[in-house]
Amino acid sequence: MATILYYPAFPDRTSFYDQLYRAIWHFSPMVDRLTSLVFPYSGDDLVQIDVGACLSPDTPFISEDFDPAITNIGPKFSGLVNVRANSESYEDLERVDAILVWNMAKPSIVSEAQQLGHRYNAEVVLIDPIRVQQETLDAIRFAYSLWTADELKQLVEESYIKFEQHAARWQGKAISAFGNGPSLGQVVEDEIDLGPSVKAICNSTIGDANALNFLQPELLFCGDPVQHCGVSKYAGQFRKGLAAALSNSNRVLFTQLGYVPYFRFVTPPDCHDRIVGIGNDRRPSFNLDLRSEFLTAATANIFTMLVLPVACTVSNDIQIFGCDGMAYSDSTKPWAHSNEDDYMGRMSVTHRVHEGFWQRNYEEEYWSYCRDLSELLDSAEQQGRRIQVRTPSFVPALAKRFVLA
Repeated sequence: MATILYYPAFPDRTSFYDQLYRAIWHFSPMVDRLTSLVFPYSGDDLVQIDVGACLSPDTPFISEDFDPAITNIGPKFSGLVNVRANSESYEDLERVDAILVWNMAKPSIVSEAQQLGHRYNAEVVLIDPIRVQQETLDAIRFAYSLWTADELKQLVEESYIKFEQHAARWQGKAISAFGNGPSLGQVVEDEIDLGPSVKAICNSTIGDANALNFLQPELLFCGDPVQHCGVSKYAGQFRKGLAAALSNSNRVLFTQLGYVPYFRFVTPPDCHDRIVGIGNDRRPSFNLDLRSEFLTAATANIFTMLVLPVACTVSNDIQIFGCDGMAYSDSTKPWAHSNEDDYMGRMSVTHRVHEGFWQRNYEEEYWSYCRDLSELLDSAEQQGRRIQVRTPSFVPALAKRFVLA
C-alpha cells in the first residue's frame, strides 16, 4: 500500500484538477494498492474544493481536453484523495512512498523533492507534462512499481498464452501489414486486390470505418503512450474506436504489455481474451520469433516494435502497404497520415494536454526508423522470409522492396 505525495503545492484549482484526473487514469489498475494520494494546496480557496464532487461520474471539473470516460473511474478513488493546506516541511506525514513532481518550472523544485524523498526514503518521479517528454509513460511505469513481481509475471504469462492461442490460426498464412500513411487511403478508395492474406492494421486506422470495412483486419496494433494510453479526449476517442473494432470477435489487439490493464478498463469483458500485451527492452538486434522469447526490441515505431515482429513470427510471406515515410528534407515535421485533415484536427488536443511530448527531434526519429527498418527487414529475409512492399515509399528499405501489383 502506498502513500503518494504530489510536489510542489498546487497554487490553484485548475492545476489540481489537471493532475487529479491524470492520477485517476494512471493509477486506475493499481487503485487497490493506494493508501493516499496527497495533494498539498497553497491557494486561498481550499475550502471550495469538494473532493466528493471531483470523484463523481457527473463531475464538472474535468477539462474538456480530457477523456470524459475517466470520470467513471473516479468513485474507485473515494477516500484516497487527500487535499491539504500546504506544509513546506511535510513533517506531519507519517510516511511517503513516492513523490511525483508535477511542476518543474523552477530549477530548485527537483532538488527540494529529492531532499524530501531522502528523508522519507521515497522514490522521486518527474511527471511535469510541459517539461517531461515521456510524462505519461513514466507515470505508468511508476504505477507498475506498486505491483508485485508475481503479478507482473502473471501478466506476461497470460499474454503469452493468449498469443499462442490466437497465432495458431494465422500460422503459415500470408500477412498484409498496413501503415497509416496517405497511400492507405488510396488502397481503400481503389479497392486494391489484396489476395487471400491476413490483414494487420495499426494506430489511427483502428478508428477508420472505411478502412475497417474494406480490409476486414484480424490483427490490430497500437502502442503510443500519449495517443492511445493517455488522458486526452483524442486518446479517449481512440479507445472508443478500439472497443468498437474489437466487437468483431475475429480481431485481436497487440499492444505494449503495460497497457493491457488500461485497455481492459475501456473494453467489454468478452474482448479481454483478445488483448495481447508484449514486453520490450533495449537490445542490439530484433527478435522475429516471439515463441523463442516473448519480447521485442524497444523502438519508437509501431511497425518495428510490434507489427513486423508478430507478422514474422507467424508468416514467411509479408506484404507491406501504407508506409509512405517522407523525404529526408521534410523530416523536421510529423509524418503525413491517411485522412490527414481529420486526423490532425482531432489529435491537436494531445498537443495541449501533453505539451512536453511534442518537443521532439523528428529528424532523429525518422532516421532511426529508417535504420531500424533496414536492419529488421534484412534480418527477416536472411531468415527466409519474403518481404514485398506494395505501395511506394520514401523509406529506403521499403523503396528497394517495392513491387508492382
